[in-house]
Amino acid sequence: MKNQKEGLIDVGKSLGVFFQHGSLRGAISQDYDFPSLRRMLQQGSTVLDQPEVELIAAGRNRIGVVSLKRDDDQELKLVVKEFRLVGIDRLKTFFLPSKARRAWQGAKHLIDSRIPTPSPVAFIEVRKGRLVKQAFFITKKVAEAVEIRGLLRERHGEELKLLLKELADFLRLLHQKKILHRDLSDGNILVKENEGQREFYLLDTNRLRKKRRLSTLVAVKSLIRVGVPAAYQKFFLQCYFGQPHPPFFWWGWYKIAKETFNVYLRIKNFLGLRKLVQRLRLQ
Repeated sequence: MKNQKEGLIDVGKSLGVFFQHGSLRGAISQDYDFPSLRRMLQQGSTVLDQPEVELIAAGRNRIGVVSLKRDDDQELKLVVKEFRLVGIDRLKTFFLPSKARRAWQGAKHLIDSRIPTPSPVAFIEVRKGRLVKQAFFITKKVAEAVEIRGLLRERHGEELKLLLKELADFLRLLHQKKILHRDLSDGNILVKENEGQREFYLLDTNRLRKKRRLSTLVAVKSLIRVGVPAAYQKFFLQCYFGQPHPPFFWWGWYKIAKETFNVYLRIKNFLGLRKLVQRLRLQ
């Protein structure tokens, strides 16, 4: 909630600076509140249309990278994700936080729990009346980090096993802290490798939830979108449970949930539901 006197907004265990400019509103992390960022945010709906922005994804949700200079002339690379809100998603913003604000809150949950994620810099909402028509979530770019999906395809044998073991340890810790990432795909996990050390970062935090209780049933099901090669899935689950062999029930549950999800994807692609939904502007 906004603190009117100090211009601060509560974001969990830390505070961000409330930001408002015309129809724009949002928050800036105190560590990144400098003039060049505020000028960028004031561009609002055109923030990703500026010539200095390098677009790296141009689907329904656009993503761009931009370089800014801080007050001390240090260059800072930022990733800006735009959520285009139409149809039902826009109507939801009448009584629910926008996806950008939820991404901000999710990132703060991870940071408070000491789970790595790109540092949240700011979020802004472009409002039309009581509704949000566009929203942007800005993070600091993690240098030399790559999506894990490429590594899962390129690596083999013991090298792949080591990667999977460390990934399983990371995800087990995430679940032990009662955090559920409801879109835990290999496109939403970054890996940074440096001199034999490996660090994982979680992306797309708008669907992340901090739970009072997280059942093993739900936790294991959340793993199915990670693209672990079929020949290594049992090893991956073995590492996740920290046992010589994955428990029979949970191995069966994982395989059933994964195959069900794969069938759903095949049907969805066959029917072209995503294009149909976008055409009808329901999402």
